[in-house]
Amino acid sequence: MAYVKIDFDPALWVTKADMLGMYTIGYCLTDDVGFGEGQDRINWILDDRYDITSSNRTFMEKYDGMIAVGDLFTEDPREAALSVPIPVLIDLLQQWDEVCKTNPAEVTIYYENEKFIIEAKPRVQGKNE
Repeated sequence: MAYVKIDFDPALWVTKADMLGMYTIGYCLTDDVGFGEGQDRINWILDDRYDITSSNRTFMEKYDGMIAVGDLFTEDPREAALSVPIPVLIDLLQQWDEVCKTNPAEVTIYYENEKFIIEAKPRVQGKNE
């Protein structure tokens, strides 16, 4: 199962992933979407006037009911891209916003069978504060 780990201390940062596309998803969330700002990206995804956007680190491109998330800091951004069905990415962004509300110490995002699952590691009292 593909995965990416994201640390929430002291700021959001990607710590590990098993493939380029999952690193890209992690960078999209940490560098571009940010802490609990997934709804802004959902609004863009649902706006039929736009097919492509880019931010600090990543780009998103809509095509044929899919969305590619690529890394602008690679030699070939499309090579590091992960393409998923649009509803799948919307679900990930909604999950991201919900998990950010809990302010975890770390999250691991898994991707398998066109579904993202987020597991959050809670903060340990006194250790992560």
